[in-house]
Amino acid sequence: MVQSINMINDFTPINEIWKIKVRIILFWEVPNYNNPNAVDSIELVLVDEKGSRIQASIRKTIMQRFSNMVKEGWCRIIANFGLISNNGKYRATNHSYKLNFLFKTVVRECEDVQLPLHGLNFTSFAQILKNETDDSVLV
Repeated sequence: MVQSINMINDFTPINEIWKIKVRIILFWEVPNYNNPNAVDSIELVLVDEKGSRIQASIRKTIMQRFSNMVKEGWCRIIANFGLISNNGKYRATNHSYKLNFLFKTVVRECEDVQLPLHGLNFTSFAQILKNETDDSVLV
């Protein structure tokens, strides 16, 4: 049976089997706290065809497995990942969950011009000055 593609906004903790088609719109490496020359994780922001965004993490222990499969601007189909609460002090998206790459995660290439080139949500300078933004989410 072929697993259907899910949308990012459909994620719930009840289901544990997800498959998404996304574009990687942001990519950055998080340095080790004690050794700034070492990388602790790779962080991504992913966007689906409806423009929904979610942050994703690839931990140090499995970075080598996925590092050549993720690059800013690339489209990918990702399956068999975990979801964790996105409740940090500083978040890249306002999604309730964060996608967590696991050893069993599968990443495949895909070409899809339907996926947005960016997933930016602009905030006006006036809103920032009036403190009308959630300062726990990057703007």
